[in-house]
Amino acid sequence: MLKSVILVFLLGVFSANTQKLNVEVLFESLCPDSLRFISEQLYPNWNDISEYVDLKFVPFGKSASLEGGKDFVCQHGPQECKGNRILSCAIENLPNQNDQVEFVNCFMQIYKRTRKHPMEDAQQCSHKVNLDFKQLIGCYNSEQGTHLQLNAEKSTVKFQPRFIPTVLYNGEFKQQLQDISLVNFRGLVCELIGKTFPESCKKLSTISL
Repeated sequence: MLKSVILVFLLGVFSANTQKLNVEVLFESLCPDSLRFISEQLYPNWNDISEYVDLKFVPFGKSASLEGGKDFVCQHGPQECKGNRILSCAIENLPNQNDQVEFVNCFMQIYKRTRKHPMEDAQQCSHKVNLDFKQLIGCYNSEQGTHLQLNAEKSTVKFQPRFIPTVLYNGEFKQQLQDISLVNFRGLVCELIGKTFPESCKKLSTISL
């Protein structure tokens, strides 16, 4: 059954083109499952698959805006809302997706431990990717930060995720692919891109179908 799901997905996505695989991660800054996926599945394997993947991070999850963005409520409390906003601003100001992955992983790891000093954590991670910290602060303290979080909300609510993180492939949600993503993200990505980019993942283990 799983093999047929993946084959149908491949036919619909990669017919007559050689586009990269679009991967979208709906996550939250203080969600333990989000941290687990990013630190154990995405980050360690990113260098192997980055050439074949267009990645989009959406830091919002099971949050909600109030009064058009005057305030936000988040699943893991107000500190998570701060973290989500920081992540949105950092991602917006890092055009290179390798830097985005580095920053997100760094911030998620540190912020989960500290919780109380999001800007200090963000500054530490900004140094790692040469992100202008003043630019990040400017975004966070302005309407731009609000706008980015409202956009993240729109991107999230249209899928009504029941679980965070939710991983989308080429703008689609499939439960079977979601389940594999959480335990063998690299194997699944290699399976999905293997027919379009046969040179990819040659040394990497793929999932058993």
